[in-house]
Amino acid sequence: MRIAMIIQRFRPAFSGQGIQVELLSQVLARRGIDVSIITAADGRDRSVERLEGYSVIRVGADPPGFLPARWRQRLRGAEFAARVFSFLKSDRSYDVIHVHALTDALYGSYAWCWWSQVPLVFEMTLLGVDDASTLLRTQHRFAWLRRRIVRRCDGYVTLSPALQERYCEAGLPPAKLRLVPQGVDVRRFAPSESKLVVRQALGLPTHKPVIVFVGSLIHRKGIDVLLRAWPEVCAARPEARLVLVGRNQFLERSADARFLEQQLAQVPAGAQSKVHQVGVCDDVDRWLQAADLFVFPSRREGFGTVMIEAMACGLPCIVTEQPGITDFIFGAAGDRGVVVPQENHAALAAAVLEMLRHPERAAKIGLAARDDVIRRFDIEQISARYVDYYTDLIAGVKTSLGV
Repeated sequence: MRIAMIIQRFRPAFSGQGIQVELLSQVLARRGIDVSIITAADGRDRSVERLEGYSVIRVGADPPGFLPARWRQRLRGAEFAARVFSFLKSDRSYDVIHVHALTDALYGSYAWCWWSQVPLVFEMTLLGVDDASTLLRTQHRFAWLRRRIVRRCDGYVTLSPALQERYCEAGLPPAKLRLVPQGVDVRRFAPSESKLVVRQALGLPTHKPVIVFVGSLIHRKGIDVLLRAWPEVCAARPEARLVLVGRNQFLERSADARFLEQQLAQVPAGAQSKVHQVGVCDDVDRWLQAADLFVFPSRREGFGTVMIEAMACGLPCIVTEQPGITDFIFGAAGDRGVVVPQENHAALAAAVLEMLRHPERAAKIGLAARDDVIRRFDIEQISARYVDYYTDLIAGVKTSLGV
């Protein structure tokens, strides 16, 4: 079985979905599936990176530099779509095309799949961006084409019940949908045998409470809510430290850059001195293993893989409520994590302080969280579900063609 994973944003550009796609590809390769990740690259040339069991194929998408930045961005997506079609046409041996998130590549992939009679899977990843309801109601010049293609995919994947609900609202066929959550490598993301050693290696205080956040430092991730809560935590526990792991560098004068600068400026100097920014890194697991608590006040996700990564590390998690996501991951009993209301920095601070006051309860929640992740979100199990889905789609196409 040969699978093409299509994703426009991929390393070295940071992409949470890109990390997940590569992890899934690695595990599928161990199952004997031949996987190619097809992604965009600067420049006109095509490059192939052959790894253990899978390949990363970068197709050039580089509009002329004299164009304005906004036009270059738009044309880059269109060029990527055309080059995806051209590449697939030159290598007709794929059995399934799996498009991750909405980009123009969906159009190029659809065209080739229609022409070659190969099943196309479209994976929806973020509420308000590429969920089915949003896609089918958004109006723009080519909305008719988007609606036509979105309605005619052979299969669909949603990562959470929240995305599944939007799919059903859109009136798309239930039989074509699979809810397949994102997975985690529970061997890599696991409690450390020596938290003190990890902290020393990372330069963190060994005997002070460490709270960690993982995600881009942007509005959608709720970093402003966390930074408003932090002075309250510091006032009660001045020895505590806050570690921010994730993208913190943005284009100069961009909205994200201005937002982060403003939020940090509002944090009192004493509390700000106890905030440590890590930036984008490859060892997120180490920072989670070094922490006592994980906080994630995100406003909107499609799933939120970092939550199950923290749970897999045995961390008690404090997150803001996202119906169809946080209830799906943590349940309603409160024994696998703490869910607080959106936009409520006081509730977030109170939950953090409650966990710090009761380390035995925090440890119990962390253990229960890890057990649940192993049971429901281990990437090995998730990959098996994809293999079953791909197999069903291939068989369905063959049946329709009378093969």
